[in-house]
Amino acid sequence: MLLAMVVAIMSAVVVFLQPFVIDLNDQRAWAAGGVTAEQLNNRLLVVADMPNGTGLAHETGIPGGGINVLFNVESWTIGADIHGNDRVEVHRNGSGIVIQSDNRTAENVRITADDVIQGTWQLDSMPALIDERIPYTSTLQVDVLDRNDTVIHRWAEISIDGLRLSSPQSQGTFDVDLSNGAVIKNLPGDDVVIERFPRLSHRTTIDGGHTVRLVLLDVDVDPNATDLNRNLDMTSRGILNLFDDNQARNLFLHFEVGGQSTVEPRYIDHWTAEHTLRIATGDLDGYSGFGPKGPLSGADGLTFHSDTESFGLEVMIQRVKVIP
Repeated sequence: MLLAMVVAIMSAVVVFLQPFVIDLNDQRAWAAGGVTAEQLNNRLLVVADMPNGTGLAHETGIPGGGINVLFNVESWTIGADIHGNDRVEVHRNGSGIVIQSDNRTAENVRITADDVIQGTWQLDSMPALIDERIPYTSTLQVDVLDRNDTVIHRWAEISIDGLRLSSPQSQGTFDVDLSNGAVIKNLPGDDVVIERFPRLSHRTTIDGGHTVRLVLLDVDVDPNATDLNRNLDMTSRGILNLFDDNQARNLFLHFEVGGQSTVEPRYIDHWTAEHTLRIATGDLDGYSGFGPKGPLSGADGLTFHSDTESFGLEVMIQRVKVIP
């Protein structure tokens, strides 16, 4: 009789404590997943700043979880006039490229895909269509040249790969996306939390000018790799400088983020919050910063507003090779 009572009491205690045990395990998985993601992201940023061919090993691992590749998780389109006084626009048209030059100073266009020149085409009329089935590659660069073979406009399309760390929980999976330097946490039942944003910034120079800087981070993982939840070798593949110009004008920035639908508008809000506030108060005088290029939602892209027509523009891609 006494034994039966003890067993009954112990069973009741176990049933009573079970939700607390489950919650404790979820908290442990959340903490472990978050810390592992922060450490891995910091390591990626460190390696990205290293010289080409150098790197380090990183010991990782998520108990009961895993790490997966996010292929093409972000795409960025960047364009700017970088010489002369013309206003040039470039955009995709299916598999081809369309070029419009307002002042008709554009004479030729050179297209490079993943560091390989695809060819040079003469522009006989405006708008001009280069219908050569341009490939969708990791990095596509279009240089528009004038009659002196000077690049007057550059347009680039970049595809970014990232990583997702997943930790199982009782009500789903806790995911942390490491995408282009950003850290995006998605806890089941909660709103997405963006703890770090991609590295887009601007600053005022000593002489009163402005400089816009964008640093992209692309993680290259062998598509045949099956287990990233282990020690990883991370090696820098160097930096590709897309823009390094002092006289940029008419900046166009557009990006698309896969996965979470709320991430993209929150990026836009993060970079254009002051512009939105100034629009609401009717005071844009003296504003220097990012704002929508077109509709106020920013869905059609961003540009840079300043009290000077031209500004410095620095855009680079850091590339890191990850091998399990």
